[in-house]
Amino acid sequence: MRKLIHIFICIALVGCESLEYSMLDGSIDAESFSVEIFEEQAANAPAGYGISYTEYLRDFIVSRSKLKLTAEEADIEISGKISKYFTSPVSIQSDENAATNRLTISIEVSVINNKDEKQSFERNFSQFSDYDASLDLSAVEDELIEDINEKLSQDIVNQLSSNW
Repeated sequence: MRKLIHIFICIALVGCESLEYSMLDGSIDAESFSVEIFEEQAANAPAGYGISYTEYLRDFIVSRSKLKLTAEEADIEISGKISKYFTSPVSIQSDENAATNRLTISIEVSVINNKDEKQSFERNFSQFSDYDASLDLSAVEDELIEDINEKLSQDIVNQLSSNW
């Protein structure tokens, strides 16, 4: 029994040694990317949200891929706009008051692949985060935006990697 456990541990260690974590597939035929500042077209979005989301997306891709951020002549060019930013009630209590509200953010994204035009795309992405209706949005907005930014960025990365 002891030998069996020892063999299992050795196999597990060897298996873990070859594991490589990567969000974007290593077969992507691109070395660089750029992200233009997202336009703010949603009336209710906080001032400067387009810039802050752009920075978030840049950092997200840099930290999860081997792609290098560049300002000029990128293999992959990403641009977009914040198209919707709104709250809505999600669950209504028996007294017809909302128990939970939802912040929803939608973006329109355009990706141009300068190495392979067939991999270019335009797509809408939308994500949300719920919060207790007894709380004022301004008290939880930063936390909700952070959660939604991560989800939106992951959606973009997933689309990028699924195209390859």
